[in-house]
Parts: sequence; structure tokens; C-alpha cells
Amino acid sequence: MNIKRILLLGVELAGLNSLSRFWTRRRLLGLCYHSVVSDNSPENDARTRIAVTVSQFDEQLRELRKNWNPVSLTQIRNAVENNILLPDRAVHVSFDDGYRNNLIYATPALVRYKIPATIFVTTNLISTQSRMIWALELHERLSELTDSEIEIGGQTYQLPPPESPSRTALALDLLNCVKRLSASERDLLLQKLRTRAELDLTPSWKKELYEFLNWDEIRLLRGQGIEIGAHTLSHPVLSSLDLAELNRELVESKKCIERELGEECNVLAYPFGSVYDFSDEVIETAKRAGFKLAFTLQEQRNKVELDPMKIHRICINREHSIDSFRVLISGLRNNG
Repeated sequence: MNIKRILLLGVELAGLNSLSRFWTRRRLLGLCYHSVVSDNSPENDARTRIAVTVSQFDEQLRELRKNWNPVSLTQIRNAVENNILLPDRAVHVSFDDGYRNNLIYATPALVRYKIPATIFVTTNLISTQSRMIWALELHERLSELTDSEIEIGGQTYQLPPPESPSRTALALDLLNCVKRLSASERDLLLQKLRTRAELDLTPSWKKELYEFLNWDEIRLLRGQGIEIGAHTLSHPVLSSLDLAELNRELVESKKCIERELGEECNVLAYPFGSVYDFSDEVIETAKRAGFKLAFTLQEQRNKVELDPMKIHRICINREHSIDSFRVLISGLRNNG
């Protein structure tokens, strides 16, 4: 048993998790997942870090069902619009992007534990084959680029050997640099990489990680009680767009979901979701587009009185053991 495990176990035995859950019981806990993948997917690859395994997800849902009160998007909307209190220790489970593994692996567990959930879909990528969110395509191509260095934003970075763990980890760090570029600069970089690095999505674990749902599958999920929200057309950094493009990303993704599902869509998750990735202008444009709730990824707990256009979520990934998951969601960290 390593030191970290001992410390986390000590926190649990000392009752600190329970005490923190009590003090934060009135504050909605939002959890954001992206992918749930099989237990045998590569563990030491930075590309799978954003996912959780089937076994992890099952453990985490068991914890939520035992010590929390899972609430639906409808309950949150009702709480905001009608000033109705959510139950103590309310938690909302959501998924960003719209991957098929949400149907294959996540939904059976959600149904088994009777936990409601929302999937925010990137509409231009639904029902597509071999297309990726630009940030993940960038990560893949940077991981496989054979060059020894690359220039991004006027700075040159030395690259470790392709496909090495250090290369894929560096590619993740470089992605944060690329996010700060203008949309045109990002497009030029991606076009350059497309001519210099092949995109190999043939390994089964990559297909499992990256393949998107289609609309028939989304309708199937909706029939099982999963709620569907918008995650824009193409997953841009919204704060970097001009007003016309921003409006198009929001309005058209909303219309697409409404057309395909035959019901109103008025909930949004900001792509990337950090404080740098959306702005007051983004919020006002989203309101004008008809969105009534919007979710961030600012890694903190919500206040008792929810801000409907800034409902915070904490991202759950593969690095969270069940012990660190308990500490994270208890409120001992990320209280805001």
C-alpha cells in the first residue's frame, strides 16, 4: 500500500469525507465525464487519461448511489426556474462530446444504478466516421509526428520520439498552447500536421475512445431517459470566435438537436469549459440563442444559489482511484 493510498484511507477513516459532505450538502456537485472505455485499454497513454474504465465507472456510480442524491437535468432546470431546492448532496452526472462508448459502456451502468445523466453532443461530429474533435486530432498527430521539433505560436518545442509516453504527454501540454492561438492560426497548424503526420485510428482502443454516436443511437439513449444537450457544432474555443461565428455555433447546434429529437434543447456545455474558454459575450449570445442553462468545467463546486449560465462541473478521469474520487467529490477539494 503506497503512501497516497494510506493518506486517502486515513481521510476516510477519520470521517473527513462525511464531514465535508455535510458542510457542502446544499451545493450541487456537477461531474463531467467524456469516455468510458474497457478495462484493458492502454493505461499509460495520455490519450486515454480523459477516460475512465468500466470498472472505475461502476465503482464511482456505486459511491454516488450510496452517499449522494443523483438529480436529472430536468430537476436542475426546475430548481432554477421555480426556485425549488434540490435535495441535499445533489449530484448531476454528465458526458461531453457524444462518444459511442457512452451508449456501450456508460448507459448500462447508469440504468443499473438508476442514475440520471446528460450527454452534451458536438453535432457536426455525430453520425461521422473517422472524424475527430480538432483538439484530439491535434493530439493524435502531434503524438505520431516524426519531426524532432515543432513551432507553435512563434516558439519551438523539442519533441521526444514518436509514440513514447513522454511524447503523448507533451502533446497534451502543447494542446493548451494551441488553444490560445486564434482560430485561423490553429487551422493552419492542423493543416500543416495533416501533411506531415498520418492519423492512425485502426487500433481497437482508439476506435473505442474516439468513435461518435449516430442520431439513431442518440434517440435510443433519449428513450432510456438520458437527456441531451448542446456542445456546439465543432467544439471551438468560444471566446476566440467573432460574433457571427459564435452565434452560428450556438444557434445551429441547438436547431440540429431539436430537429433530430423533436423536442426543445435549451442546455449547453461550453467546449473546454475553463474560465478562459467562454466570456460574458459568449453567455449573452447563448441566452439570445435560447439556452437557459450552461455548464462549465471550472473544477469547483457550485454555490447554493445556482448561476444558471455557469453551472460548474468537476472533470473525472482515469487518474482518480475510488479513494481519491471520494475525497474529490466530498468537497475537501474544489469547493470554489
